Amino acid sequence: MKAEIISIGTELLMGETVDTNSSYLAAELAKIGVDLVWATKVGDHPGRLEEAIRRAWRRSDVTLTTGGLGPTSDDLTRESIASVMGEDMTVQDDLLAHLRSQFEGRGIRMPETNIKQATLIPSATVIPNPMGTAPGWWVERGGHVIAAMPGPPREIGSMWENEVGPRLRRLSPNIAIVTRTLKTFGITEGGLDEMLAPLFESENPSLGIYSKQDGIHLRAIARAGTDAEARKLIEPVESEIRRVAGGAIWGEDEDTPVSAALGALRRRGMTLGVAEGFTGGLLCSTLLEEDGAAEVLRGALVAGGGMMGAGVSDSPTADDAATMAAAAKDSVGADVGLAITGLVKTESAGSGRAGSTHIGIALGNETHVRSGAYPTRRLRIRARAVTHALLELARVIETGAGGQEERWG
Repeated sequence: MKAEIISIGTELLMGETVDTNSSYLAAELAKIGVDLVWATKVGDHPGRLEEAIRRAWRRSDVTLTTGGLGPTSDDLTRESIASVMGEDMTVQDDLLAHLRSQFEGRGIRMPETNIKQATLIPSATVIPNPMGTAPGWWVERGGHVIAAMPGPPREIGSMWENEVGPRLRRLSPNIAIVTRTLKTFGITEGGLDEMLAPLFESENPSLGIYSKQDGIHLRAIARAGTDAEARKLIEPVESEIRRVAGGAIWGEDEDTPVSAALGALRRRGMTLGVAEGFTGGLLCSTLLEEDGAAEVLRGALVAGGGMMGAGVSDSPTADDAATMAAAAKDSVGADVGLAITGLVKTESAGSGRAGSTHIGIALGNETHVRSGAYPTRRLRIRARAVTHALLELARVIETGAGGQEERWG
């Protein structure tokens, strides 16, 4: 099946809002074997919106729209779909009653403008939206489908997972789609592409390569009659990737740097102390985004002023990273210390080039240090250093081995 995404909203065209919905849906479509062929952004203009939907209806098997399902006069997705289908919208009593009950539950009166959120056309059925007031539309006619979803990402995720994804999957009941993602760190995208060149020529399974914040991802997608057959197609590809990439593979599928680091600590019953230089608390904050992290993280020190001068030095060294890691471990009574120094601003002996930082890990009586250079904007430098530190922590705990300088290009 060929799919098209239409992201709706003038704010997308003006750069006021970033269209994260398209990237999310693109990744989800790939998981169920639906080929995304087009992606369009269109403003809240009735003529242009209707034109985009009509074009998508004619050329695509599946059209996914996001946005324009609100109650205001510039929310025109329903009206545009109705026009393309040549059908009239009518208020559904059950939808209206449900909508009114939502407002009553909040203790506020429902504005009359919200009534249009309780409408349908004959070709449409409701896509429930437990996260908001705007139900979606599922329009199916003549072998084509439109799934109209609201704009807020939180609502999109719930609606896709529970309704739209499963419905699309049922349209191809005799095709099993299996995906496998291997996540690597420390080898460039070009390097992996060169190392695995023969695998990219395969059509089933197909292999894609993607540069992400946490390294380079390799995703294999196989299609077959059953899940077991599809998994069997992927097995030799995965085996070859693991043989070639080896220790650069740090995770798979839904793994994250945080889950890798915390998982390694939990499996060994270890606690963690953190010391941060130029990342300014981002490492600790990132760890605490994971449920249960507080049970592992004993405490953190953030360099500043006269505290832990190595953290704010213009030319921190690998020795500074080791000192900070030991201090992080001992000061809070943790089993492991993890430290990120300040950013190297002035090159000197032992500090590395400008833009580098040093990561220290204190485990038992040993310290491991790894250095990284991240030539990008400051905010992303901090985020990349945090990712690097978490993956190094997991690697050291799992293998007891550190490494040499790591450069992100």
